[in-house]
Amino acid sequence: MTRHTLVASTALAACLFTVSAAHAQNAAAPAPQASEAGADIIVTATRRETSLQSTPIAISAFSQDTLTKNGVKDVTDLARFVPSLQFNQQGDQSAVLLTLRGIGNDSAYTEVADPEVAIYIDGVYSPRSQGASVLMYDMERVEVLRGPQGTLFGRNATVGALSLISAKPKLGEFEGNVEVVAGNYDRFGVRGAINIPVTDTLAFRVAFVSDQHDGYADYQAAPDVPGVNPSAFVTSGKKYYAADQQSGRISMLWQPSDRFSWNLSTEGFWDKGAPVIGLLQTPREGTKRWSTLSDTAPETDRYSAAVRSNMNYDITDGIQLSYIAGWSRIGGSTRTDADAGALPPTGQVDADGNDLPLGAFNENSTVWSRYDFQSHELQLKSTGDQAVDWILGAYYSHEKNKIRFDIDQRNGYRDGTFSWAGSFIQANRQIDSRAVFGQAVWHATDWLRVTGGLRYTSDKKEDIGGRNVMFDHCPDTLPADACQDGIFGAYPDATADELVALLPGYAISSNDVKGKWNKLTYLARVDADIAADTLGYASISTGFKSGNIQDNAGLTDPETLTNYEVGLKSRFFDRRVTLNLAAYYSDFKGYQVNQAVTFRDDQGNVIRSQMITQNAQGAKAYGLEAELVAQITDNDRLNFSGTLQKTKLEDLESVDGRLYDGGKQSSIVQLKGNELAHAPRFSATASYEHRFELASGATIVPRVTTHYETRSWLSYFNGDANPFVNANDPADNMPNRGTYGTDWDKQKAYFRSDASLTFNSADQKYSVEAFVQNIENGKIRTGAGAFGATRYDPVFLSNLQSPRTWGVRARAAF
Repeated sequence: MTRHTLVASTALAACLFTVSAAHAQNAAAPAPQASEAGADIIVTATRRETSLQSTPIAISAFSQDTLTKNGVKDVTDLARFVPSLQFNQQGDQSAVLLTLRGIGNDSAYTEVADPEVAIYIDGVYSPRSQGASVLMYDMERVEVLRGPQGTLFGRNATVGALSLISAKPKLGEFEGNVEVVAGNYDRFGVRGAINIPVTDTLAFRVAFVSDQHDGYADYQAAPDVPGVNPSAFVTSGKKYYAADQQSGRISMLWQPSDRFSWNLSTEGFWDKGAPVIGLLQTPREGTKRWSTLSDTAPETDRYSAAVRSNMNYDITDGIQLSYIAGWSRIGGSTRTDADAGALPPTGQVDADGNDLPLGAFNENSTVWSRYDFQSHELQLKSTGDQAVDWILGAYYSHEKNKIRFDIDQRNGYRDGTFSWAGSFIQANRQIDSRAVFGQAVWHATDWLRVTGGLRYTSDKKEDIGGRNVMFDHCPDTLPADACQDGIFGAYPDATADELVALLPGYAISSNDVKGKWNKLTYLARVDADIAADTLGYASISTGFKSGNIQDNAGLTDPETLTNYEVGLKSRFFDRRVTLNLAAYYSDFKGYQVNQAVTFRDDQGNVIRSQMITQNAQGAKAYGLEAELVAQITDNDRLNFSGTLQKTKLEDLESVDGRLYDGGKQSSIVQLKGNELAHAPRFSATASYEHRFELASGATIVPRVTTHYETRSWLSYFNGDANPFVNANDPADNMPNRGTYGTDWDKQKAYFRSDASLTFNSADQKYSVEAFVQNIENGKIRTGAGAFGATRYDPVFLSNLQSPRTWGVRARAAF
């Protein structure tokens, strides 16, 4: 920790020294303009409009212009610029999983689990991290709130919230913009927006985005092995990691009077790209890292649709009533190669005639899915200058999830002998959430404020008719070869009972279960204007995530988090420098950890596979976050963000189902003291740009960004070590336990750098930019997996961030 502290302190000191020296040389320079370091960015983190520097919360805010400069097109790009924010990518559900301050959930992509970082779009909660919720186009701003937001934002904002605020229509203005981008991997994209005034009180805005590229993972040649059919392998067509996404949004603003306004928007999203897939951490001889031996072609056909409404009515000059409502549907299908070619077929068979290696083919298929969500929120709050700013609210949301998810396993490869199959049919899983909340800010003096807030939440979750259909055994009345059919998406419209009737040897288990959880969360905070342009604050806040229902008809207890935080927001050097600091300590209780566990018999045959959710005793996390913006000269700008953090998992005995048989006691490992996943001890991003002014008034702006992280873990197992041995059952002990080392789920320290060169016309009406991202072409892993256990030594796989990409972007405004 000392070494990392020294690195961070040195980096920050160097930034400040550079700023100080430059300021001394340019003391007579004019004050910065609105777009520079001294600007007041307006945010709505407190559910009312306040400036960023007067908001006593650890918050990062980005305008659309800043997002564009940084090359941010979605939430994965944003993670590099926000302290403590990390992400993982999930393949067969096309989801992005967020971690903040070391706390997150790599399974929060279906009805199985909820996230700890809540996503809001125009004030409406988005329960699933798929679809348009992760795209960022035509934004007014993006806000990332760090720390529990349990009072004003509520459920699943346990450790923070990501708030996307789309650009709103403007009355009386006709304007628009368009952007085209092209690059390697045959990337082509277009985005734009147009603002259309209709009357003095009515305006519309239309925004759209499309982004495509061919994908990064090439196909390896089919194996040239006797007895293996090469036509079963995919060698051409759409590649894994390909993108093909489109989204459109229509927004309306109606403001018939000074007291009433209505913002209404509808948005659609389509994804025809390809899933993310695990790639070999150690490529086989003669193959590239960005390649895969696949016998399942990628298929993605996903969509989302949403309607969001925000009505505001000023009852008096000091009281406003707001009604915020939303409806969304996310759905579609995906098919992906879950074995990722980890164990190529040999053409050999065992004594029973099964292709070797056994269980080497694995295909995951979301045959269909649909997640429907609606929410309603009423707010009554004070407006204007008051001795006490207050807000009262009531909230209700309802979510109904449906999915059929199939798993097929064969021996050797797709054309091999049958191994195991299962279909998880979630016909009706419902989540109801109700809450009431209130918060008040007392302006004790003109420089001191005291804030208090409470929220009572009641969540109910219920599984109605959920069924798991899995291969059980071949009935004695049938020949063995009559029970060799996998699922392979067969009979997509069939019920569980119909599937069992159609597929011999399959049996049903039930998921019917319901649970209800209540919690009172709170916020207590004091903030003060310590000096001119300097705000200090201290707070205690809590977050809550309700319990979970599982595929085995079980229940998991809720999560709670208590966060202690102090912060400092300051401007100095004639407002050319903005420096925001936050230090926190989080006490996390009941951490819901998820893992897929496969159970096998003594011969290694799969008996069943399911998602297991456990409650760890908890976790501790503490750290220091810094954000700096410096207008060194009128033409030189520096941005810096950094995090020092440490995390520690409390008591948890668990099984890493990727490596060991979940059915054996000796597979259990005690994880107390381990670090949380996606939580590097130190991470930082620095950006520098210089503006060259031409005689015509046009500008050329080179910009360079570099991101650095110390090593981090990609799972809470922290490698494969310190096994718990069942001394009472020596025959069940695993003598090789702990031999796989730590590198398989450890991301080593790395740098990742981006650069761009932009030409802006004198009238700011158009620009042309050349850019390159991930200059180092680093192998940056976002998740770690394994395939082959327990019959073979596991082969390790990883999802990766994008390789080096480059392109040209042109923008025009009218």
